[in-house]
Amino acid sequence: MTKCFITLSTVGLMILIFAFHIKEIQLFMLDNALTDWRIAVSTPKLAFIMLEFLVCSLHPFPVGDFFCLDPKPEQDYVFLSDVDMLLSLVMFLRLYLVPRAVLLRSSVLGDASYRSIGSLNKIHFQYPFVLRVMVNSQPGRVLLIFTMGLWIIAFWVLSVCERQSMGDDNYLGGAFWLIPITFLTIGYGDVVPTTVCGKVVCLFTGVMGVGCTALLVAVAADKLEFTRAEKHVHNFMMDIQCAKEIKCSAATVLQEAWLLHKHTKRKDGLRTRKHHRRLLAAIHIFRHVRTKHRKIRDQVNTMVDTSKMQMIMYDLRSSLNSSHQELEKQIESLDRKLDEMTRLLSALVQQSKQQEGQQVH
Repeated sequence: MTKCFITLSTVGLMILIFAFHIKEIQLFMLDNALTDWRIAVSTPKLAFIMLEFLVCSLHPFPVGDFFCLDPKPEQDYVFLSDVDMLLSLVMFLRLYLVPRAVLLRSSVLGDASYRSIGSLNKIHFQYPFVLRVMVNSQPGRVLLIFTMGLWIIAFWVLSVCERQSMGDDNYLGGAFWLIPITFLTIGYGDVVPTTVCGKVVCLFTGVMGVGCTALLVAVAADKLEFTRAEKHVHNFMMDIQCAKEIKCSAATVLQEAWLLHKHTKRKDGLRTRKHHRRLLAAIHIFRHVRTKHRKIRDQVNTMVDTSKMQMIMYDLRSSLNSSHQELEKQIESLDRKLDEMTRLLSALVQQSKQQEGQQVH
């Protein structure tokens, strides 16, 4: 009965994929004002659709002694044959539909303002962009879902591969224990895979565990980073603390210098050498604290310089806009004056011509 349900779900999946491609072709025809659907279906696209149907059609087929309508099969229940095991593992190729579903269900694709601004900036709204948006907005949830999904898939595949070698009673517990231990790169060695399929699954799980650990470190580092206000407060307090340390170390240097001078006059060689060593150590501490304080000041100045640069650029832009407006006003007034002068000159020329005509008569 399980194979029959898998077959029915596969048929439903292929119907949905066919409907998806029909809608995609219709949208392409609508965007490009086409009337013939054969123009929208090129040879590479048709080959991709056929490959997609082939991948989604692979599953354990209900052949042999399996009868879908027989509630009481004649043979006892068999877990999986070698062919069925291979076909069931090939079914994981359908996971390519997960990015498509995430892309179609995302709010980024359905937001008109998002798409309009993205089209102006020549951004393609494909799955990598949506994945980056999800990781930036909800990094913990995305990492948790990805890790749990990987564990479940690896657990099922390993249980199928190692069922005969581990035994019918212990294969589930062994697979459930081996996957997280391999994923976390601990590897106690109490449970090891024996088949080639199980070894490949454990190798893939270990590699993905290292990658997820790196992602977890990146997410934790981003969450632990100071905000701009917190960074200003921290740098301000560190600046005050370093200023106090500089004063204390400078006072220690003066104190040891005075004691060295005092015991040098008294010609006390033992204490002179002792305070000389202390003076050198105090000078070293003073230089170290002063260098540390200079670095903190540089960090503060860098942050302040960035904000100041933004303010300066904004003021410069405002002054340029105002000067541009004033220049436009002056040009307009100059145009008006030139028009007035042209009108007056033309009137004077006409008046002089009229006077010359009267003198001739």
